[in-house]
Amino acid sequence: MKRFNRTVAFVSLLIFVVALAGPAMATESSDDSADTTDTTAVPVQISEGEGPAVVAPPIEDGEVEQPWTSRFLYPLIVVGTFVLIIGVAIGYNSSIRTKYKVVG
Repeated sequence: MKRFNRTVAFVSLLIFVVALAGPAMATESSDDSADTTDTTAVPVQISEGEGPAVVAPPIEDGEVEQPWTSRFLYPLIVVGTFVLIIGVAIGYNSSIRTKYKVVG
């Protein structure tokens, strides 16, 4: 029965880790190919002395700040999960050493 409980606990922990780490790993790709399109522009002949009706200022690409959840919370959850798994492994190994005598 103990083995079944350990297996259920391990599987539950694994599902928990995947559920929390999934959104942290799902980030936008940095490919510029998503921003480009396959359209063609036809050059328009402008007569001398004519200009555009409205001069539009150039668009500046400012840095988009990440939300605080992806900057602080997700890495904290990932690090906490690794610490928890290492702690469980150390606790399990120490309980095995007290249960059985290691000859060597």
